[in-house]
Amino acid sequence: MKIPCGKVVLAVVISLAASGPLLAQSDFGAISGYVNDPTGAAIPNAQIAVRNQSGLVRQATTNQVGFYSVTNLPPGFYTMTAESPGFEKYESKQNKLDPTAQLELDATLKVGASTQTVEVTAAAAVLQTESASVQKLVTRQQMDSLELNGRNPVILSLLSPGVRGGNLASLNFAFSSGPSNINGSRTPENLI
Repeated sequence: MKIPCGKVVLAVVISLAASGPLLAQSDFGAISGYVNDPTGAAIPNAQIAVRNQSGLVRQATTNQVGFYSVTNLPPGFYTMTAESPGFEKYESKQNKLDPTAQLELDATLKVGASTQTVEVTAAAAVLQTESASVQKLVTRQQMDSLELNGRNPVILSLLSPGVRGGNLASLNFAFSSGPSNINGSRTPENLI
Protein backbone atom coordinates (compact mmCIF):
# COMPACT_ATOMS: atom_id res chain seq x y z
CA MET A 1 0.00 0.00 0.00
CA LYS A 2 2.91 2.39 0.56
CA ILE A 3 4.18 1.92 -3.00
CA PRO A 4 1.06 3.34 -4.79
CA CYS A 5 0.97 6.32 -2.41
CA GLY A 6 4.61 7.09 -3.19
CA LYS A 7 3.87 7.00 -6.94
CA VAL A 8 1.03 9.50 -6.49
CA VAL A 9 3.26 11.88 -4.52
CA LEU A 10 5.99 11.53 -7.16
CA ALA A 11 3.51 12.26 -9.96
CA VAL A 12 2.24 15.40 -8.16
CA VAL A 13 5.80 16.67 -7.58
CA ILE A 14 6.74 16.09 -11.24
CA SER A 15 3.59 17.86 -12.53
CA LEU A 16 4.23 20.88 -10.27
CA ALA A 17 7.85 21.08 -11.38
CA ALA A 18 6.84 20.88 -15.03
CA SER A 19 4.26 23.66 -14.68
CA GLY A 20 6.78 26.13 -13.20
CA PRO A 21 7.98 27.53 -16.56
CA LEU A 22 4.37 28.12 -17.64
CA LEU A 23 3.94 30.73 -14.92
CA ALA A 24 6.85 32.78 -16.30
CA GLN A 25 5.04 33.79 -19.52
CA SER A 26 3.90 37.41 -19.83
CA ASP A 27 2.92 40.04 -22.39
CA PHE A 28 5.58 42.51 -21.32
CA GLY A 29 8.21 43.67 -23.80
CA ALA A 30 11.48 45.57 -23.71
CA ILE A 31 13.05 48.61 -25.36
CA SER A 32 16.81 48.67 -25.83
CA GLY A 33 19.40 50.23 -28.07
CA TYR A 34 22.64 52.13 -28.39
CA VAL A 35 23.30 55.83 -27.90
CA ASN A 36 26.08 57.26 -30.09
CA ASP A 37 27.48 60.61 -31.12
CA PRO A 38 27.56 61.70 -34.81
CA THR A 39 30.91 59.92 -35.36
CA GLY A 40 29.47 56.62 -34.08
CA ALA A 41 31.32 56.65 -30.75
CA ALA A 42 29.40 55.36 -27.75
CA ILE A 43 28.02 57.81 -25.19
CA PRO A 44 28.27 56.25 -21.72
CA ASN A 45 26.07 57.40 -18.80
CA ALA A 46 23.41 58.97 -21.05
CA GLN A 47 20.04 59.32 -19.34
CA ILE A 48 17.25 57.39 -21.10
CA ALA A 49 13.52 57.73 -20.38
CA VAL A 50 10.70 55.79 -22.02
CA ARG A 51 7.14 57.01 -21.57
CA ASN A 52 3.89 55.48 -22.82
CA GLN A 53 0.57 57.20 -23.50
CA SER A 54 -0.90 56.22 -20.15
CA GLY A 55 1.87 58.04 -18.26
CA LEU A 56 4.14 55.12 -17.33
CA VAL A 57 7.77 56.34 -17.22
CA ARG A 58 10.83 54.11 -16.90
CA GLN A 59 14.41 55.37 -16.82
CA ALA A 60 17.77 53.82 -17.60
CA THR A 61 21.41 54.81 -18.06
CA THR A 62 23.69 53.67 -20.86
CA ASN A 63 26.69 51.51 -19.99
CA GLN A 64 30.30 51.98 -21.18
CA VAL A 65 29.46 50.86 -24.75
CA GLY A 66 26.39 53.13 -24.93
CA PHE A 67 23.84 50.32 -24.51
CA TYR A 68 20.62 50.66 -22.52
CA SER A 69 17.73 48.29 -21.83
CA VAL A 70 14.33 48.95 -20.28
CA THR A 71 12.38 45.76 -19.54
CA ASN A 72 8.91 44.74 -18.30
CA LEU A 73 7.04 47.29 -20.39
CA PRO A 74 3.36 46.75 -21.25
CA PRO A 75 2.50 46.92 -24.96
CA GLY A 76 1.65 50.33 -26.40
CA PHE A 77 3.15 53.40 -28.04
CA TYR A 78 6.26 54.84 -26.38
CA THR A 79 8.28 58.04 -26.51
CA MET A 80 12.00 57.57 -25.90
CA THR A 81 14.25 60.46 -24.86
CA ALA A 82 18.04 60.41 -24.51
CA GLU A 83 20.09 63.14 -22.80
CA SER A 84 23.75 63.65 -22.06
CA PRO A 85 25.70 66.78 -21.09
CA GLY A 86 27.11 68.58 -24.15
CA PHE A 87 24.59 67.02 -26.53
CA GLU A 88 21.15 67.98 -27.80
CA LYS A 89 18.21 66.13 -26.32
CA TYR A 90 17.01 63.29 -28.57
CA GLU A 91 13.33 62.33 -28.70
CA SER A 92 11.61 59.57 -30.69
CA LYS A 93 7.79 59.42 -30.58
CA GLN A 94 5.07 56.91 -31.50
CA ASN A 95 7.25 53.79 -31.25
CA LYS A 96 4.96 50.77 -31.13
CA LEU A 97 5.89 48.03 -28.66
CA ASP A 98 4.02 44.79 -29.33
CA PRO A 99 3.38 42.17 -26.61
CA THR A 100 6.53 40.15 -25.78
CA ALA A 101 8.51 42.17 -28.36
CA GLN A 102 12.07 43.46 -28.16
CA LEU A 103 12.00 46.97 -29.67
CA GLU A 104 15.38 48.40 -30.65
CA LEU A 105 15.64 52.20 -30.60
CA ASP A 106 19.09 53.59 -31.31
CA ALA A 107 19.80 57.28 -30.81
CA THR A 108 22.43 59.53 -32.36
CA LEU A 109 22.94 62.63 -30.22
CA LYS A 110 24.11 65.78 -31.96
CA VAL A 111 26.72 67.97 -30.33
CA GLY A 112 25.10 71.11 -28.96
CA ALA A 113 23.37 72.66 -26.02
CA SER A 114 21.08 70.47 -23.95
CA THR A 115 18.27 73.02 -24.40
CA GLN A 116 17.87 71.99 -28.05
CA THR A 117 15.72 68.95 -28.88
CA VAL A 118 15.89 66.68 -31.90
CA GLU A 119 12.46 65.14 -32.47
CA VAL A 120 11.95 61.96 -34.50
CA THR A 121 8.38 60.78 -35.11
CA ALA A 122 7.64 57.22 -36.16
CA ALA A 123 4.29 57.01 -37.91
CA ALA A 124 2.64 53.67 -38.53
CA ALA A 125 0.74 53.09 -41.75
CA VAL A 126 -2.99 53.50 -41.23
CA LEU A 127 -4.89 50.34 -42.08
CA GLN A 128 -8.53 50.15 -43.00
CA THR A 129 -9.88 47.36 -40.77
CA GLU A 130 -13.65 47.79 -41.15
CA SER A 131 -13.96 45.59 -44.24
CA ALA A 132 -11.83 43.26 -46.33
CA SER A 133 -12.47 45.10 -49.58
CA VAL A 134 -9.55 46.45 -51.59
CA GLN A 135 -10.31 49.80 -53.19
CA LYS A 136 -8.58 52.52 -55.16
CA LEU A 137 -9.98 55.61 -56.82
CA VAL A 138 -9.19 55.77 -60.55
CA THR A 139 -9.22 59.29 -61.94
CA ARG A 140 -10.68 60.28 -65.30
CA GLN A 141 -7.21 61.37 -66.46
CA GLN A 142 -5.83 57.88 -65.74
CA MET A 143 -8.61 56.27 -67.78
CA ASP A 144 -8.13 58.68 -70.70
CA SER A 145 -4.38 58.09 -70.85
CA LEU A 146 -4.66 54.30 -70.60
CA GLU A 147 -3.80 52.44 -73.80
CA LEU A 148 -6.63 50.04 -74.53
CA ASN A 149 -5.64 47.45 -77.14
CA GLY A 150 -8.66 46.91 -79.34
CA ARG A 151 -10.59 49.41 -77.16
CA ASN A 152 -11.37 46.59 -74.70
CA PRO A 153 -12.92 48.20 -71.59
CA VAL A 154 -12.15 45.09 -69.53
CA ILE A 155 -8.50 46.20 -69.58
CA LEU A 156 -9.57 49.04 -67.27
CA SER A 157 -9.71 46.45 -64.49
CA LEU A 158 -5.88 46.53 -64.50
CA LEU A 159 -6.14 49.82 -62.62
CA SER A 160 -7.67 48.03 -59.60
CA PRO A 161 -5.51 46.87 -56.69
CA GLY A 162 -4.80 43.13 -56.67
CA VAL A 163 -5.16 42.77 -60.44
CA ARG A 164 -2.21 41.58 -62.49
CA GLY A 165 -2.20 41.71 -66.27
CA GLY A 166 -0.98 39.07 -68.64
CA ASN A 167 1.66 39.25 -71.35
CA LEU A 168 1.31 39.98 -75.06
CA ALA A 169 1.37 36.27 -75.92
CA SER A 170 -1.97 35.75 -74.16
CA LEU A 171 -3.56 38.91 -75.59
CA ASN A 172 -7.04 38.32 -76.96
CA PHE A 173 -9.37 41.02 -78.23
CA ALA A 174 -12.58 39.30 -77.16
CA PHE A 175 -14.59 41.00 -74.42
CA SER A 176 -14.52 37.81 -72.37
CA SER A 177 -10.76 38.00 -71.86
CA GLY A 178 -9.55 40.03 -68.96
CA PRO A 179 -6.54 40.25 -66.69
CA SER A 180 -4.66 37.06 -65.90
CA ASN A 181 -4.88 37.30 -62.09
CA ILE A 182 -7.39 38.96 -59.81
CA ASN A 183 -6.29 38.67 -56.18
CA GLY A 184 -4.35 35.48 -56.93
CA SER A 185 -6.98 33.62 -58.96
CA ARG A 186 -6.08 31.96 -62.25
CA THR A 187 -7.29 33.14 -65.64
CA PRO A 188 -9.88 30.33 -66.18
CA GLU A 189 -11.40 31.17 -62.79
CA ASN A 190 -12.33 34.70 -63.90
CA LEU A 191 -15.73 35.09 -65.54
CA ILE A 192 -16.13 38.45 -67.20
